[in-house]
Amino acid sequence: MFYMGQGVRSPLPCGLVRLPLADRLLYAFGSLGNATLFWTLGAWLIYFYAPPEGRGLPILVPLGIVALTRGVGQVLEALDDPIIGWWSDRTRGRWGRRIPFLLIGTPVLAVSFWLLWTPPVTAGPLLVAVYFFIVLELFYFANTIVGAPYEALQAEIATTSDDRVSLGVWKVFFGTLGLVLAVVVSPQLIERLGFAGMGLVLAAIAGVSLYVMLFGLWRRGTLRRTVPVDEARVGLRDSIRISLSHRPFIALAMSFVLFSVGYNMLIGLMPYYVTVIHGASEGDVTLYLAGVIAAVLVALPVMGRVASRVGKRAVYAACMLAIGLYLVFLGVGAFRPLLPGIAFDAQARSLIWLSGLGFAALFVFPGAMMADVIDDDAARSGHRRAAAYYGMFKTLEKFAQGAAAVLFGVLLQTFGYTPDRSLGIQLALPAAGVCALAGFAMLVTGYHLRGAGGHVRAEGGAT
Repeated sequence: MFYMGQGVRSPLPCGLVRLPLADRLLYAFGSLGNATLFWTLGAWLIYFYAPPEGRGLPILVPLGIVALTRGVGQVLEALDDPIIGWWSDRTRGRWGRRIPFLLIGTPVLAVSFWLLWTPPVTAGPLLVAVYFFIVLELFYFANTIVGAPYEALQAEIATTSDDRVSLGVWKVFFGTLGLVLAVVVSPQLIERLGFAGMGLVLAAIAGVSLYVMLFGLWRRGTLRRTVPVDEARVGLRDSIRISLSHRPFIALAMSFVLFSVGYNMLIGLMPYYVTVIHGASEGDVTLYLAGVIAAVLVALPVMGRVASRVGKRAVYAACMLAIGLYLVFLGVGAFRPLLPGIAFDAQARSLIWLSGLGFAALFVFPGAMMADVIDDDAARSGHRRAAAYYGMFKTLEKFAQGAAAVLFGVLLQTFGYTPDRSLGIQLALPAAGVCALAGFAMLVTGYHLRGAGGHVRAEGGAT
């Protein structure tokens, strides 16, 4: 699964080439920056603007308004994903189709992330809410400019099924390091530097990782080799229509976004769960989330080996089903003692840590399976529209993330998130589990592509 990279791509049959290890590492390193910013927002953004009472932090905007603003803002901004993807696919020039977007979007992404943690705290809730909405939209727009071209590169620089799974695993490895920064290191930075200092440090790290990826691949010539001869000339409207008519794509995208709702809600829940249910500090969030990340890392090599035997779809579906059922159970196990002689805190941490074993699949397989979808579309249409597909993928993802933020906020606001009224915190986990189970149903009924021997073919169809 992990090939020893040489200085150049090694030849394979049928015109395929193996991606050198150095290229895979450089490309995957960019996921550290994306993951750091993404999961930091998921863990702390709502908590920062609407902390629970008694924590000594100002409530900048009421919880319901924060959750609604984030959800609506994310849904509105999601509309630009297919446009950016289509634009990237049609871009011509000596820098290729992806480099200009990554080059320009990265500093805007980093600066807008830092600005989210520096609101005008004395301006009043209304102006702070307006500031929050504007800066968040800028961040999401920059994230699209960077994200769609970056994800599209996965289908262009890796041309074999094994390379794509390997690339996905390396992305998860570096993405998990970003997750460590977001949910393990960030609580310590918050306690020492405050939220603004935390935002500045993580923004700088993210910017450096994306630029190292970009200029590293450019110097090795990898990006120059990805520009295909048969570039897509499909119009924007037709591009969206074709993407939405591809049933395996829709099934994969919807399963991913529903699965990710579960993880987003778990990460966003932890600051409230730790401080309200256990009465601990913000820094203690590290103790709970570090174990989740460790479980993800333990599961990664196992999933890669199993997928090489039984297929990506089978492992991905099985993990989604298992984690959906487990989150429903966690709604009980994380809130009351179950085993005599075991401290409740230790039981809760252990049960939450185990969820990482199933969530590892969320980071490994969707990207590799999306590359198979793009190959299938190229075989049918004669055009490669990688960024258009990834743009549509991210649009659907943002719709789900926006819905998750609203659902999370509604649960907390309606059923409570204080020590004497905490049912909203408890209900978030079963709700996340139901979403994961719905994602499993979408995948098994609608996705029928598999990578086989470096090719992609429909189940029962011709290669």
